[in-house]
Amino acid sequence: MILRRRRGLKAAMAMKLMAPMAMLVLVTASAQAQIWKPEKAVELLLGSGAGGSADSMGRHIQRILQEQKLVPVPVNVLNKVGGNQTLVRAYLNQHAGDAHYFDLGNPTLTVNHILGITTQHYTDFTPIALLLNEYTAFTVKADSPVRNARDLIDILKKNPESWSVGVSNLGGTNHQTYALFAKAAGADPKKLKVVVFKSNTEGATAVAGGHLNMVASAVSSAIAQVRTGNVRIIALGAPRRLGGAIASVPTLREQGVDIVVSNWRGIIGAKGLSAVQVAYWEDVFAKVTAADDWKKSLDAQFWDGNFLRGREFTQFLEKDYSQTRTVLSDLGLVK
Repeated sequence: MILRRRRGLKAAMAMKLMAPMAMLVLVTASAQAQIWKPEKAVELLLGSGAGGSADSMGRHIQRILQEQKLVPVPVNVLNKVGGNQTLVRAYLNQHAGDAHYFDLGNPTLTVNHILGITTQHYTDFTPIALLLNEYTAFTVKADSPVRNARDLIDILKKNPESWSVGVSNLGGTNHQTYALFAKAAGADPKKLKVVVFKSNTEGATAVAGGHLNMVASAVSSAIAQVRTGNVRIIALGAPRRLGGAIASVPTLREQGVDIVVSNWRGIIGAKGLSAVQVAYWEDVFAKVTAADDWKKSLDAQFWDGNFLRGREFTQFLEKDYSQTRTVLSDLGLVK
């Protein structure tokens, strides 16, 4: 009995000695998580050229990061154009595990893989944060007899090939929205008359000139023609109405067609980033999206702010990939 008691006392004393050591390990791990920060200039990569909407957004993010001193190092914006944004992502993953390189990503991250343009899969990267959603506007000439989504459904039911629609990318978000709409109308998405332009702004100009029946584009691409009275937006593929100059434009949902496709924008990191690095940048971009300048930009461009941290963003991408694959299969574009 005495021997057992001595062993019990020794075990208790050992546990008391180990407890502070365990606490020290926890404190050390927590401290490491808090002290990680970038140590060299950060590169914010853009897969499109200077002067476009992505370039404008990237430089706006750069300005907020630096003016509000959200990071302790310089932030450089680098345009790497080519391969429908596959080149910029190849460059990104040349820096695996390095949290100083980021892509201002969009749905080409999922679309390109589905179309067979690249072997790059969204799981080959590290999602950091979703920033916003952008939605499709259906825009017609001001004097078009098509006044709403119901009128357009009637046309597509009779002859989908009689209605020409401009998009900037085959298989892109705007094309997907129109294809889903046509399918809901009872038309074969493969029979749609789709015209591809270099930009949605060119498509809106073609509509204003009477050379095209409609353009499916971001609101920002058509708003200049809307304000001059040359064109009208008849529907938005958004979950709710947007404000400003198009506050009176109804959504497709309001017109009986429940379609919402997001032309999202988010921050994508290279593969192999640690949880500590991801957490640091999640917090930084949470502050970016809370800035007044950012909110003003959302309103001006008719964007829908939707900040999600890495884990939720990954779940968002999983759903986006699945839905996109279904739509592109209907269009006969899946390789």
